[in-house]
Parts: sequence; structure tokens; C-alpha cells
Amino acid sequence: MTKTAHHSATLQVRQALWALQKEVLNSLKEQFDREVGYQAAPTEWFQVLMTAERYMWLRELTSLMADIDILTELEHIAEEDAGVARAEIEKLLIDHVEEGFGKQYRDLLMSGAGLLPLHSQLKAHLQQLPETKMEKHQTVHHRKNWQETHRQQSRKKRN
Repeated sequence: MTKTAHHSATLQVRQALWALQKEVLNSLKEQFDREVGYQAAPTEWFQVLMTAERYMWLRELTSLMADIDILTELEHIAEEDAGVARAEIEKLLIDHVEEGFGKQYRDLLMSGAGLLPLHSQLKAHLQQLPETKMEKHQTVHHRKNWQETHRQQSRKKRN
């Protein structure tokens, strides 16, 4: 398997993203536990995360993380793909849109939770990826291509 120069940087971004998501979920669980007055069991918390309307905003992050996972499993990460990964993460987590995910994330970031150091670490790792100026429909197309390329690679390995 050949790895590109962007592979290592993309893996570092992936690890920083996973650490950030873990802290987001821990912070949300702590809030939930305070609200309900007891420490929810992992199965109960998982059920709440999957079904409660108030946590639907997390789906954007989960979707992006799944795509970044797929990208890092590819044999070749082109500069353009690494740039798309950076743009998508920045759009979701750095640019702080005032609605949907951006608002929820910014509020959590400012709540005093332990997210700020992990957020800063992610930003630092993102600087190692190239920048790209693509429209939304182009980045969505790239993310779908990562999935298709991943499927093709998986088929080749099985045969």
C-alpha cells in the first residue's frame, strides 16, 4: 500500500477530531446527568443520543468523521482531497456558523467544557493540510468519491 505525503497529516487531523468528538460527548453526557439527577448508564445515554431531538445536531459531525475515516483508509490521498477534508472540518468546527451545528458547538465550546485545548489542537493540525476554495456541491462530490474509491479498494483486497 502506498501512502502520500498528505496521509500522515490527515491521520493527525483524524486523531484530533476523534479526541474532540469524545470530549463533546463527555461534556454533553455530564450536562445530561446533571439535568436528570443521576449518572445515566452507557446504554441509556446512547439511546438518548440517537433519539433525542436536542442531539440531532451531532449527526453532521458524525457524518464528517465517517468520511474522514474513509479518506484515511485510502491508499492515496491527493492534495485536493486533503484540502477538501480541511475545508469541510473548518466549515463545521472552525467557522462558527450561527445556526444548527455551528451554534450548538460554539455554545458548548464557550461553556467552559474542556473542549478549547482540543479545538486548538485540531486547528493546529488542520494547518498541515492544504487549503482549497471549493463550492459546497464540489466538496460533497469529493466526499462521495472517497466512499466509492474505498469500496473499490475493498473489493480489490478481497479478490
